[in-house]
Amino acid sequence: MMRPRTVRVVPRDAPTHHEHRPKRRGLHLHFENFYHSWEREAVERSKSVEDVIGFLKKGSLLWKVKSLSKWYRRKYTLDFEHLKINYEPSHKPVCVERNTTLDISDIHDVRKGWKTDIFNRIASKVEKRIVKLPSSPPLVDERNCFSIIIGINKSSLDLVAPDEHVCDMWVRGLQHLVAVVRSLEQEKNYDRWLKRQFQSADKDNNGVLDFDECVDLIKQLNIQLDKQTAKKLFQAADTDKRTKGDQPALDEREFVTFYHSLLKRPDLEAIFQRYSNGELLMTSEELADFLRGEQKMNVTSDFCREMIETYEPSESKLAGLLSHDGFQMFMSSKQVHIFNPEHSMVYQDMEQPMTHYFIASSHNTYLLGNQLTGMSSVEAYIIALQKGCRCVELDCWDGDDGEPVIYHGYTLTSKIRFCDVISDAIKPYAFQYSEYPLILSIENHCSVHQQARMAHHLKSILGDMLFVTPVDESLGKMPSPKHFHKKILLKAKKLPSDKEKQGLQALTQKVGAMMDGKKSPRPSTECDESCTVDESESDNSEPETGSAPEELTAKHDKKKKKKMIAPALSVLVNYIKAVHFHSFEQSQLAGKWWTMSSFGESKALGFVADHAAELVEYNKHQLSRIYPSGKRQDSSNLNPVPFWNTGCQIVALNYQTPGKPTSYNQGMFRRNGGCGYVLKPAMLRSVDRFDPTADPGDMFRQTLKLRIISGAYIPKPAGSSLDDIIDPYVNVYVTGHPADENKLKTAVVKNNGFNPVWDELLTIPVRMPDFCLLDLVVRDHSTTGSNYILGHYCIHFDDLMPGYRYVPLEDMEGNSLSPASLFVHVEFSHQ
Repeated sequence: MMRPRTVRVVPRDAPTHHEHRPKRRGLHLHFENFYHSWEREAVERSKSVEDVIGFLKKGSLLWKVKSLSKWYRRKYTLDFEHLKINYEPSHKPVCVERNTTLDISDIHDVRKGWKTDIFNRIASKVEKRIVKLPSSPPLVDERNCFSIIIGINKSSLDLVAPDEHVCDMWVRGLQHLVAVVRSLEQEKNYDRWLKRQFQSADKDNNGVLDFDECVDLIKQLNIQLDKQTAKKLFQAADTDKRTKGDQPALDEREFVTFYHSLLKRPDLEAIFQRYSNGELLMTSEELADFLRGEQKMNVTSDFCREMIETYEPSESKLAGLLSHDGFQMFMSSKQVHIFNPEHSMVYQDMEQPMTHYFIASSHNTYLLGNQLTGMSSVEAYIIALQKGCRCVELDCWDGDDGEPVIYHGYTLTSKIRFCDVISDAIKPYAFQYSEYPLILSIENHCSVHQQARMAHHLKSILGDMLFVTPVDESLGKMPSPKHFHKKILLKAKKLPSDKEKQGLQALTQKVGAMMDGKKSPRPSTECDESCTVDESESDNSEPETGSAPEELTAKHDKKKKKKMIAPALSVLVNYIKAVHFHSFEQSQLAGKWWTMSSFGESKALGFVADHAAELVEYNKHQLSRIYPSGKRQDSSNLNPVPFWNTGCQIVALNYQTPGKPTSYNQGMFRRNGGCGYVLKPAMLRSVDRFDPTADPGDMFRQTLKLRIISGAYIPKPAGSSLDDIIDPYVNVYVTGHPADENKLKTAVVKNNGFNPVWDELLTIPVRMPDFCLLDLVVRDHSTTGSNYILGHYCIHFDDLMPGYRYVPLEDMEGNSLSPASLFVHVEFSHQ
């Protein structure tokens, strides 16, 4: 879509003693542009990363954008030593707490241009001319704008630089720093986390903490310690003898030492002593014995020496020896992660038919909240794609200005433009996290004219990314994910081929007549009755928009007898044509493997209960999509497991709603490199008939012996007071085949979230390992209220690694809670 390159606005804090008159395009916010474009390019190419960092350290005056009328000029400066961005506070009352720093580790993304909801809303209002633009304001060019995406909630800090040169310097510098921080090893991230805790406790910014402040901080970090012991450790760490007032104080480095002195891991000490033969240091050969025997890792002596060199903090590494401290650091690293490292890459066969894969799928992708009043956002699509989602939903309706919009129809959810979603989310992020095909699931409620606009945007913005080759029926089955490498497919309704051809011919005639200066035969539309499809042949067997008022739904259903489809949109649909499902028998006889049907939750559950084997057979040859009931107005989720058990490929979840279903989704799709495609178990692909509800017998039975040994740095629930100390326990939820459904629980450890020790063996029989998921959930025991979830980690049975393993905890949305973790031992037996 062609959008205007500039927006004129009156910013807050702008000088008023003279008129803002831009001298020419590219002069912005009354700053002089000193470089011609060719000169700037030459300078930019010559700049090293050090030059860019030096520029950011000096700082820049930037404009923070909140809306079309709210602009705030601030100076932003990089604090390179602490990896933070500092900025001048707004003019708020002293009593209002002001956060004037942004930690680089909290930055999720840096985007140049208008690539956020705030910038898109500004552009939309200007294009619609619903705001009166002043005659001589500063000129804002999209090339000078950039956005910093921050934190778990992916909020945006939208900024305007004085010129493109300054903008590029900030974008390049921040992107480099974000990449560096992400590449840090686990133990380096851990020390950075400690330093951040120190800085947050240092209220007066004098760089030291006295004893009482240290005690308060360790309480906040979930450590219960008597003052006498704490005082002794404090004094031992106080090597520089600094003071705060007249009290001894620790600087940042000394505090890290103090904190590490609190770490007591008897579980690791016992393992170390056993494999080092009671010595204080472990040789590379002894480390190899541990890794080969206990961890079942096929390692070389060179690998063991490399690990000692990497993780040993003392000079012992020069002699190839590992101390207990080094062993502890190694045992908290990715080298002993519970997740099979080979599965963190694409390891499955990607050349089987697409019907043979589970596909990570989102429902109501555009929503950040509930489906009645929630906000629609381009950011929601970006978040889903960054999580590996390979099927996103676009609920398309007519916009007031001739541009189609996306929102949840007949509700109070906000609207976003279709073209913004395609240009700002789909095009830049479609293959950033996975190279395998992305499916756009189009819910088409638009008029023919606006459907044509949709087709125009899809073709003009996506270009060659959009797969438009007609179906090759001679293939006899769906092509593979590899066949559609880095291609986008549309799932939508499609005209019969004769109607589609007739409609395209009519459109060609209309365009020809217009070019010849003649009157168009159909000036109002490119379609007539020939461009309709009977809604009984369309996609859904039950209304997906279940939140519409009853009378609107009834009225809507009457109109669903025939649906006008623009030929220009229809021709873009090929291998995933949405059709109505009649019966398993009819689908088999038709043999149209390029068609697919969507099933509402209730109808799909009926199939699982009464026709499970038939559903498995159907899904061997055709795609099916399952979506949550329209009654779930709070955007809660269905349980995807029963549908995966029957081979349903596209089980659409509300990614914005955390809970057990999204946890299981994380466990399923973190495998195979997180590419969003997971090969279904063999029995769901085999020519042999399989009933997933029948007793599976003991042919595939294994026993998992999972010892929950200990935890570390378990976070408190949100809103906890300084003196609150948690009482953690671990639930292990087992799901998959109905025969394997199970729930196990450890004992409660009182008043210890810092390093709780359970050391409990849980014996878990698993009869169908290929279907099995385990969710390890840490909760806080409460005698008066809810047992809050403090962290979890969901993993597929086939991804488990044997031996002593580190389990990183995540929140329910899949965000890391590093350094929070569990320490477990995994053992398998066949019986």
